Amino acid sequence: ILLLLIQSKKVLQMYQAMNRLIACTLALLVVLLTPASANSAPTRLGGTGGSALTVDEGCPVTVTAEQLTFDVSGAGDSNGLTAHVKAVYQMENPTENPLSVQMSFYLEEHRGHMDSLVDVDSAVSSITADGQSLPFTIQEVETEDAAVDRFALTYTVEFPAWGTREVAVAYLSSSYGLREGTTYWTQEFTYLLSPARHWAEFGSLDIIIRTPEPVPYIVRSSLPLREAEERCYTAHFDSLPDGELTFTLYPRLSITLADRLHAVLTSYQFTFAFFLLILPLTLLALPALLIFLLQRRSRRQP
Repeated sequence: ILLLLIQSKKVLQMYQAMNRLIACTLALLVVLLTPASANSAPTRLGGTGGSALTVDEGCPVTVTAEQLTFDVSGAGDSNGLTAHVKAVYQMENPTENPLSVQMSFYLEEHRGHMDSLVDVDSAVSSITADGQSLPFTIQEVETEDAAVDRFALTYTVEFPAWGTREVAVAYLSSSYGLREGTTYWTQEFTYLLSPARHWAEFGSLDIIIRTPEPVPYIVRSSLPLREAEERCYTAHFDSLPDGELTFTLYPRLSITLADRLHAVLTSYQFTFAFFLLILPLTLLALPALLIFLLQRRSRRQP
């Protein structure tokens, strides 16, 4: 009996030591399974976004309507997505004098672990007034965000007295890709609306977003969008909405808890932790647990 008690005490001590070791292991797992930063595989893909047209305050020209179209293409993986963006403005000079109006359009580069797919110098396809190409200059401007580079594209549009013009800007935008805690890459596009508040008046805004087949769903948007048809989202605003336009594309209808759990279980960090810590500790704990169970069984026998 004394021998059994001594053995039981040793087993209990071993069991308690294993509990402490497992607790330390779990704490280490939390660190290991935290999303990696610069030393891991790339999880951020730099993106390029644009903005609404802007003018100097005090300019009398008004915008009666804007139609903004995103035609997105690409596989949506670490190669990112590219959107052909076109913003078409209906403008009006409400004065009796001809006007020469300088306008600006901004492009922003969001830095990631990998460079943006679109280079700013070649991003703009065309800037036109009533279908006629306009010359423009590019100049870098300061931003408050160190991870963002902003460039101003400036050009001049001539307005006759009481005249109207259709001004259009076409450019390429690349998604800002993220893969942190999700099974697939999320692809975010940005379009700055706030610069348009400098216009004397701004009328309606219509948005059309066509998504690619591999990444058909918009799972997040800063503005309300409706799915007008398969892989086509639209929105209409009678006036300029507050805030900027950002929307995120994903291969699935939503980002669920199961999706996030799957991302953790399939990450290389979890595999590393399993083979380095969990599996060896399990093999070590099994003999101690077996001895403990045998001791309990022997005490119950008469």
